[in-house]
Amino acid sequence: MICIIAAVAANGVIGSKGGIPWDIPEDRQYFRNITEGGAVIMGRRTYESIGKPLPNRYNIVVSASADYTGKLLMTVPNLDDAFKKAKRYIRHKGEGDIFLCGGAEIYRQGLRYADKLYLTELYDEYEGDVYFPEFSRNEFKCVSCDERLELGLRFCVYERLNNNYTEVY
Repeated sequence: MICIIAAVAANGVIGSKGGIPWDIPEDRQYFRNITEGGAVIMGRRTYESIGKPLPNRYNIVVSASADYTGKLLMTVPNLDDAFKKAKRYIRHKGEGDIFLCGGAEIYRQGLRYADKLYLTELYDEYEGDVYFPEFSRNEFKCVSCDERLELGLRFCVYERLNNNYTEVY
C-alpha cells in the first residue's frame, strides 16, 4: 500500500527554513509507530534535515544530484524508481507499506498514487515556506481521527475511495 504521512498546520505549512516549525514528541512517536518496518521515500532536503537514515525502515532518497548509500539506504533519481525499489523491498520482506514522508514535491507527485493518508492535523497556524499540496477531500474518506486537544492536534487516517494509479507499480 502506498501511504502519505505528514504533519500539517492549519494553514497548510509543513516546513520552514529546512526544518519543521513545531516540536511535538507525540507526533514523532506517531510517525515512528506508523512507518517502522516499511519503506520511506523522501526528497533530498527532507533527508538532509533528518541527517541520517530512519532506523528500522528502508530509506529511499529521491535526488538527481546527491548519492546516499548505506545499510537500508539508497538514492534514486525520481519517484518512479523509488516506487519500484520500495515495492521490491516490501515484496521481499513479505509485509509493510510504502510511506511518502516529504517534502512538498514528493507529496505533490505521489498524492495521486496514495491509498492512505496519515495526517497529523495541527489546529494552529505556523510561519513557513513549505506547504502540503491541496487535495480533494472527496477522493478520501476519514476512517479514524484521534483528537488530542491537549496537544492542539488530531491524528487522522484517510483512505482513498477509488485509486486507478496504485497498480502502476
